[in-house]
Amino acid sequence: MTVPLYVQIRRVIEAKIRAGDLPPGARLPTEKDLSTQYGVSRATAQRVLNDLAESGLAIRRRRHGTFVADVTRQINLLNFVTPTAAAKGVPGRHEVVSARIVRATDAVLALPGASADTAVVELVRRKLDVREEPQSVERHVVLFAVAPDLLNENLEDLVTLPYLQRRGVPIDAIRVYLDPVSLDEHDAALLNSEIGTPALMRRRELRADDGSTVEVVTTLVRPGTAEFFLELPVPAM
Repeated sequence: MTVPLYVQIRRVIEAKIRAGDLPPGARLPTEKDLSTQYGVSRATAQRVLNDLAESGLAIRRRRHGTFVADVTRQINLLNFVTPTAAAKGVPGRHEVVSARIVRATDAVLALPGASADTAVVELVRRKLDVREEPQSVERHVVLFAVAPDLLNENLEDLVTLPYLQRRGVPIDAIRVYLDPVSLDEHDAALLNSEIGTPALMRRRELRADDGSTVEVVTTLVRPGTAEFFLELPVPAM
């Protein structure tokens, strides 16, 4: 599978951040600089910088430029329910912890509405940042009937919403829950954290147009690595 050009460019910049060549506060190339250096359009260059900003690796300041951020990510909770943001995913490398087809009753998450013997695809991944530090643990349970070949995909880069859309699954709604949890022994080890540390878990359900749930995914964010916020435009009076 060919890696899109904007992803290739983004990974070059991520590698420089990881190596310390671009420390926190360093100015990143402008859209014009990236366009010239890599021979790409301004739209492609803009997507590279926007992806870095959305992942928390960079801060874009209007009329000032784009700069390497510190290690604490700023996460807009609205992005969890915005289809365009959900379809893009978050930059960074995934490690596949496990991937299998099981009965719903044996899966790591309950798929709402599925009977015990319903076949589901279960995928557990650990997300790493550009410094190769654990960022989150993701658990997916997808209805096998809508995703029979999911495990044949590149699981390190897979974003499930566009995958399901390509298969023609009629996604009608996205529902998100935020659950405070304490890290158990397994998740604490995956996130290099202490057992019992309070953490925030995001649980997302994708629902088809008939109201059935085709996927449930949880993202457990490593404690102390992100700040969550909501920002809405103020309507003109």
